[in-house]
Amino acid sequence: MPSLTPVTQLLAQDTCFSVIDFVDLRSRGQRSRRDSRAALQDAKMLVTRYVDLLDPGMGKWLQALIQDWGETLTLPDPIENLAAVPELLNGAVTLPQDGRYHSAVVTVQRALMALAKRRNIKDYLLPRYGADGDYGGETIAAVKAFQSDYTDLEVTGSVDQKTAQTLDRVLRLTRPTGMLTATPNDIVSAAVALCEHPKALNYGVPHPWVNIDPFHAVPVNRPFSFLTNRWKCNLFGGNVLRKGGYEPPFYGNRGGGEYPNANQWQKWSDRYAAIHNNKVHFQLIAELQPDAIADSDERLRVVNQLLQVAEPGDFLMQDHPGPSVADGGHTRVAVANNFDLDRTVAFAQAQFARAEVQDEEAADLLPAENLWLLRPNLTM
Repeated sequence: MPSLTPVTQLLAQDTCFSVIDFVDLRSRGQRSRRDSRAALQDAKMLVTRYVDLLDPGMGKWLQALIQDWGETLTLPDPIENLAAVPELLNGAVTLPQDGRYHSAVVTVQRALMALAKRRNIKDYLLPRYGADGDYGGETIAAVKAFQSDYTDLEVTGSVDQKTAQTLDRVLRLTRPTGMLTATPNDIVSAAVALCEHPKALNYGVPHPWVNIDPFHAVPVNRPFSFLTNRWKCNLFGGNVLRKGGYEPPFYGNRGGGEYPNANQWQKWSDRYAAIHNNKVHFQLIAELQPDAIADSDERLRVVNQLLQVAEPGDFLMQDHPGPSVADGGHTRVAVANNFDLDRTVAFAQAQFARAEVQDEEAADLLPAENLWLLRPNLTM
């Protein structure tokens, strides 16, 4: 079976096809007719064999790109489980003993690659051939890697009933990516991913920023030393939106440039966008002025009300006391709401040392001149 070009193999090996990779693919296709044909083949291969490695929104963009190049392809739905192959789950079929090209092979291959992306486990990846329906050496190695991670599975490289049921159970615990239309779950997954080592260090104050948004003014995938020893909370928030399949706001409202500072993002909300001549990127869920409330108990009560309605994927923007815009706020991304349990919300955010997820309560949000709870609603 043919494999991807060397360039696209590299794109697949980091367990995801991102907006950076898309921009590179599109640029290669614009160089010449020959490059356009090669890029089209890569795009078609990504959609057919590597679809579960696509970042949120990339499926829609690839479909449009393929159409621009004169062809049409329909993406399959994200894989969520192995229900489509009951013969594996009930033990009637074992792979590859019942056929190297059995119809269930593609489902197993897609499941492995989906886990590779959603859990960032490169050993499950099939970078050379993808979900090609051939139970060859690459698939055997990935199945063995999966089996070795579970003590109750025998490492054989074959998918028997027990392996299939474990693969199904583990896959059901993951969040499918919104390949055509991003969802708040994609924002949560992006925020958590950027809080993992070593990416989390890119958002720490002592470190340079490494940008992942090709539409930002800063170059991508290399340290930007000018932003060493500076807080990077708004940069973290903008990168989360881009990786999560949503359009970040930019100063100048041109779809590119620089992200606004944290205490300016409300100007891109449905309540304030029109008066600032901006596109609407967010629904403004709640707006508070805690420092204007004299009674401390009342102040905590209204902030608790805000926390109670925060949903995973929402952005909580804090405006620090004082007139400063450049360093006058902080960005938080809600990844879980535990308010009913312990009156906290888990927020991903860029802290001093690194990006991390913290459980915070109302008292952690004070003092603040303003708090805005924003719900992203502009997908890529």
